[in-house]
Amino acid sequence: MIDNKSNSPKGIGPFNKLFNSIDNLLIEEREQRLKIKLSKEIKNSIFTDEIVMKLNENDFSGLIHEEGNNIVTLFSSIFPIFVKKGDVIFRLYKHKLEVNLSDEMSDRYIYIFSDGRLTSGLFQCFTLSDDEYVYGIKRIIDTIPLFKTAIINTLENFKKNIDMHNNKIENLKNIKLLAEKNYNELLSYLLKSKEN
Repeated sequence: MIDNKSNSPKGIGPFNKLFNSIDNLLIEEREQRLKIKLSKEIKNSIFTDEIVMKLNENDFSGLIHEEGNNIVTLFSSIFPIFVKKGDVIFRLYKHKLEVNLSDEMSDRYIYIFSDGRLTSGLFQCFTLSDDEYVYGIKRIIDTIPLFKTAIINTLENFKKNIDMHNNKIENLKNIKLLAEKNYNELLSYLLKSKEN
């Protein structure tokens, strides 16, 4: 009989190492699937059907068409959405969320919606089994109602600003026409007064 313990460090045989490696891979894969599933739920809780409908119902094609840009320009004008809860500042983007607990780099976190990754400002990645991951995600979940309100308010303000901008453009066209009309009238009046 072969003794696996004699050839390997700490009494772990090659077969045990292989099984441990496979177990670790399966655990990591399972955790990643859970993080992705959770992050999808969080993103859908923020970007609800109502929010997505409000994003889609605004027709900004006139602005976008003028410059030849696409809808990404619109989102870069709206996002990031800033939310403050207590001393914590959140920045919501379409694909990620940044959390600043303080001005210290170690207190900054990025949460990526696509894979559920939570990374600190010091580039430490947290797993679902870490207390810091649970703590960070709970802070994000507690702020979801504020994100939804902030998105709606930002869209309404953006729409008002576009309407104001369009009104100013329309008024400028009218002012230009009126100025030209008045100019012609005054020039004609001046020329007639010279004749007398």
